[in-house]
Amino acid sequence: MQVPGLLQKYKGCLATRNFDEAEKINKEINYFITNEINTTREMLEGFADDLDEADRFEESIPVYFAAASLFEKEGRLGAMKWGGMHGANKKMIARDDAMKEVVKRHVIPLMHDIKNQMLEVTSVSENSKCRWLSLVLEYISDSEALVGNDAAAKETWDESRVWKKRWEGVGGVNRRMSNQEK
Repeated sequence: MQVPGLLQKYKGCLATRNFDEAEKINKEINYFITNEINTTREMLEGFADDLDEADRFEESIPVYFAAASLFEKEGRLGAMKWGGMHGANKKMIARDDAMKEVVKRHVIPLMHDIKNQMLEVTSVSENSKCRWLSLVLEYISDSEALVGNDAAAKETWDESRVWKKRWEGVGGVNRRMSNQEK
């Protein structure tokens, strides 16, 4: 099955709250996109943004996830796709309050999975890792707050502050990052 068919199947799983199947399909989409298709993270982010702008928020989630995976696979970090995932979360919930369950039980765990993958990337500077992890954790915290999980949001926010302080400690606040660090 090609990516468009998988995205439709994924969306159906979210609609029926079949999160285990949605997770399997997300992994299949992620593998296919990051290993079988000759694409760039910029193209993936553009595709995810296009899905998002077309009110196809549910389908944008696995594409943003694949873009994040491709970044990490290349030994790089970045937070743009995280803003996209968080934005999709906000839009899904604004459209249908029942989507809070989808965000809480499925999307936020995906965001934490990618954050954990970011922790394993060793080919970036400490400055870069601290900066991006701080930002990513802020997006996750904001999404947790969206679904009313205030305790988790506070814990994640506190973790983001730890990374921000580490970033400040390695001189991250007063200088811009080079393209190589991004």
